[in-house]
Amino acid sequence: MNKTRHVHLGERLQVIERIRSGALTPEQAANELEVPPAAVHEWLATHSNDRIYSLEEARVPPEVMRLSRRAQRLVELIETADDTIRVLNRKLVESQRPKSRARDA
Repeated sequence: MNKTRHVHLGERLQVIERIRSGALTPEQAANELEVPPAAVHEWLATHSNDRIYSLEEARVPPEVMRLSRRAQRLVELIETADDTIRVLNRKLVESQRPKSRARDA
């Protein structure tokens, strides 16, 4: 009888995270864990909405985490806007400079 190796939930979730990050394919995970590839694909389907939470996430209220992510996104948008304004301002200044007369001489 060919019995499939039991893989504990924590180990499954770790492998799923590695697959999601692109560090591992389902087939590589199956080889690594000595289970059929179908088992890994089943885990991916079963645990599609599951993920490993960090200790920080467990301690910090969800609303604080959500606001922190929004604040980080705002910082990124402000940096992008600042860069865009700087480039546009430089182009405006360059367009206002008098053209060189070297071509006319």
